[in-house]
Amino acid sequence: KPKQQLRHPLSVPLVIRGGQQSARNMSNDDNNDAATTVTRKTYPRAPVFSNSPFAVPVKKVTIAGGTHGNEYTGVWCIKAIEKQRESLMNECDDDTANEGDKNPINVFKDYPSLDIDTLLANPMAYMANKRFIDTDLNREFSMEKLKRVKVDEETMELCDIQQEFCSEDDATLSSLPHEAIRAREIETILGPKFTESSSPNGDAAYPDPLMDIVIDLHTTTANMGISLIIPEGDALMSAAAAYVLNKCKNEYGYDNVQCCMHALPKRQDRMNLSSCGKHGFTIEVGPTPQGVIRHDVVEKTEAALHSLLEFLHLRNLELEKGDDANEMSVLDHLRDIYPGGIVPCYRSAPAVRPGELSGKISWPNDPENPNFPAVMVHKSIQDRDFEPLRVGDPLFVSLDGEVIPYDGSHGDEVNLLFVNEGGYYYASSGTGIGVAVKSEFDWQTGYFVIESDDEGVNEEVIIEEKDSYE
Repeated sequence: KPKQQLRHPLSVPLVIRGGQQSARNMSNDDNNDAATTVTRKTYPRAPVFSNSPFAVPVKKVTIAGGTHGNEYTGVWCIKAIEKQRESLMNECDDDTANEGDKNPINVFKDYPSLDIDTLLANPMAYMANKRFIDTDLNREFSMEKLKRVKVDEETMELCDIQQEFCSEDDATLSSLPHEAIRAREIETILGPKFTESSSPNGDAAYPDPLMDIVIDLHTTTANMGISLIIPEGDALMSAAAAYVLNKCKNEYGYDNVQCCMHALPKRQDRMNLSSCGKHGFTIEVGPTPQGVIRHDVVEKTEAALHSLLEFLHLRNLELEKGDDANEMSVLDHLRDIYPGGIVPCYRSAPAVRPGELSGKISWPNDPENPNFPAVMVHKSIQDRDFEPLRVGDPLFVSLDGEVIPYDGSHGDEVNLLFVNEGGYYYASSGTGIGVAVKSEFDWQTGYFVIESDDEGVNEEVIIEEKDSYE
């Protein structure tokens, strides 16, 4: 594995703001500061066809924080990004203005091929330090829910969708949850995800939304480490996750880093915010309390985010200059790291209840309070995210002290995700403990792989939703 970081010389950095780009001249001395290109002998690479996701540059990027208002890490990160924008703008006016900047990475300066913007997803919940006002925003981006809200495009143009609640004075929307309206506003600016001709009967999502990629930053109270969450079927995001996984482990030195893949190959079937873009990527870091900013958690989030942006930027540069057979590309780098293209991951169980992005082992709720569990998570599985749970293992404890074992409802052996996650005490987020199984995906296709009956053969498999998950 090459130990030197793969980077390319940068010629003309861009100052990017709100979709507007302006070039800034950079001196030869600045150019010389960039890391040198790593070269090697000709690599026998697989062809990249014109319709391949790897053949299309990614330009428009939105980084969202505060989708859940009490997850302050994501908000901190997007505020830091806007501070970097301000710093670079000042540097454009005065070359000495940024000499005291101690931040090692400025996303606008280091990844200038990307048109980066930020989004404070749920400002009202953020100001109230609450997960949501009425319902979970990250479950409001299905076609059925989005179509409930009619959008006045003229009104949308008059407000700042990043900060304001544009439709709050519309009396006709007063009966809908706050997050239902906010989701429609976000979908209008990032998407569209659906067109007016789309129907709830399965028409495809709009293929060309405004944003090439939406990156959603989250935290969890569970011991999930750095979790990279991507949908099945998106080869570009699979390759990006493989790159981030390797870099966070081997260059940043973090041990607890995993890829989680939702078995939702069709974009129109995804109900989360990141599905508004052509590509979606979620970074989830924990454990950390709700409404708290921890330095180490911010650093982990930024490590994953910067690795993702670096991957997209490197690939953009390669497409701009044309793949050089004598230069090691970022895709070659992945082929070296992952023989056969196979990347370890956790495959989430299909959702079976409203409010779920993936399947969970649900718990009963207190009859007086739907957000209070009638059982508690057993101590033997607390903080043991990604570890196996087998039939008969302790799972819950009732008020009278009875230990309730796992009954095999999702298979004889499963791996647990988001164990005792505070956000999953809410019905609109889907109560319970997440369920997954160890799996693998091929970063070149974005689909799960399993071993076939033929010895040593892997074949591509699209996982379909089933009544029972095994």
